[in-house]
Amino acid sequence: MLLLRARSPVTFREIRDQFSAYQTANAEAGLRAFERDKADLLELGVPIRYVTPEEDDALEEGGYVVELRRYRMPEVQLTADEVSALVLASTIARAIPGGNYDSIVDLAVKKLAFDMPDLPDTPTEFPLSPSAIHQHTPVLVHFPESGERKLRRELSDRFAALEAATRNRKRATFRYREATKGIVRKRTIDPYGLVYRGGRWLVVGYCHLRKDVRTFRLDRILDLAIAPKPKTPDFERPPDFDVRRYTARSPWTFDSEPPEHVELEFGPQVAAAANEDFGPGAERDRAADGSVRVRFRCGNLDYAASRVLMAKGAIRVVRGDRLRARIADELAAVAERYA
Repeated sequence: MLLLRARSPVTFREIRDQFSAYQTANAEAGLRAFERDKADLLELGVPIRYVTPEEDDALEEGGYVVELRRYRMPEVQLTADEVSALVLASTIARAIPGGNYDSIVDLAVKKLAFDMPDLPDTPTEFPLSPSAIHQHTPVLVHFPESGERKLRRELSDRFAALEAATRNRKRATFRYREATKGIVRKRTIDPYGLVYRGGRWLVVGYCHLRKDVRTFRLDRILDLAIAPKPKTPDFERPPDFDVRRYTARSPWTFDSEPPEHVELEFGPQVAAAANEDFGPGAERDRAADGSVRVRFRCGNLDYAASRVLMAKGAIRVVRGDRLRARIADELAAVAERYA
């Protein structure tokens, strides 16, 4: 976790300071203990790599990193036959006497259903929809409902309602708890599809408040209501809209508010972040010291501010008055909170 959180290679000296097992009277003994632990992690498949100053001019001494691109698991792509086989296996797991797998299997089956081909307009053409699967999944064991179990059930109900609204092209209205300051606003959307990303279910659709396509986390949706008359569609999905491609966009390119032209300078220690997707019109200038300046149209100032703050001075705002003001407000709030 120390290496995963690090923004730059971590030296053995810094690692030793964090773990008493390496702080031995004999320095060589501590180093050997570290090497044994590192070997265990490598055997488990954690791609730890040692970066030398020759590889990265910004380093004064070598350090360790976890190569995130190799560490993250790839997207799972299943055929229809594979999904069918797993759904059949799930019914057996769910029906084991004395087991407690029903909520786990329900969630897993919904993820499997997402890997099926895109939903057609006619629900009956999609035999492995989550609702159809659940109708044929036996429920033999019931347990008292805990807080976590209740939350899972509510999330499951929300998913089922939005999945039906997506298939039937029905408008959805709900209160949404936004990430920023926990503000709750009423939203009305035309749901285009459901996506599982980063351990969370998201619904993607046209937001009538923002007059644009937006993404909403299911666990932040409150008081969900679907428009009546399920056989009468309320909207038409854009024929060329790809839900998966939309949710895979870089947060730098989101338009959550009116955009402004921003220029950021990425210091040598975070220069790799300048290669991220800032949108089609982004321009980059690389300096001899390894720093990179990026000019782009920024409509997601909250995200930009969070990235600048997380960099702890390694990212500098060269241009962008509203972004500077957002960062100043955040720092003022922190100073007041911890005065």
